[in-house]
Amino acid sequence: MSQTATKQALGEVRLKVAYKKPEALLSEYTRSIGRGGVTLQTRKSLPVGTRFVFEMHNPGVTTPVEVVGEVVRVTPQPGERYMITVKYDPGQDRGGLDAVLQRVFDMQAFEKLRRYPRIPLHLPAMEEETPFAPPFFVRDLSRGGVGLEVEAPALPTSVKVGMPFLLEMELTLGTLMLHGEIAWTSAGGPEVLPTFGVTFGTLRPDTVERLEKLLSLESMPPPPWRARICFGMDAVMKMP
Repeated sequence: MSQTATKQALGEVRLKVAYKKPEALLSEYTRSIGRGGVTLQTRKSLPVGTRFVFEMHNPGVTTPVEVVGEVVRVTPQPGERYMITVKYDPGQDRGGLDAVLQRVFDMQAFEKLRRYPRIPLHLPAMEEETPFAPPFFVRDLSRGGVGLEVEAPALPTSVKVGMPFLLEMELTLGTLMLHGEIAWTSAGGPEVLPTFGVTFGTLRPDTVERLEKLLSLESMPPPPWRARICFGMDAVMKMP
């Protein structure tokens, strides 16, 4: 990934970032939009209201994906530095985003082991019913299942093949509840976090509609993005 920043006009800063793979671009896009904003440390102050335009480029796509930001807070720091808080907005032009999504679909069409294309996400998920549970992250999502990563040295005891699973998150269309069971696990390694994959069960038509809207990034949660997950009987009791 490489980036360059240039001032385009008074009151606007444009940042261009290049990603080698479309999956990496989408992962960063969802991470940024999911957080709702970012705090940057700079040597130069910017007026509140300054507009940021983040251009996200992939070599296989002509139109960049744009994320628009606005400076909402500037806090002076020691050493003539400033902490600048930028609030994100996904923008209205979907041309670049749709093109990147289509490129991901086209590239995954040749994979024989997967029935549905996966969309990379960066979505924090918490196991609320279990105190001191480690953080989970949704890493990819498809019509048929979801992949998660665990920020821990080892998989929790609740994560094992065949265990019922439920993921809940709030979208603009309503609550999305995805139920299924754990299909595979990976213990990870010295530099790789433990991961596991879930295969969805039979989803209701309204759930499928909401899932499709999320996969196309048309119906996204309000930031900051958060998901709730549970396992075993807790998941079974909540399943729609």
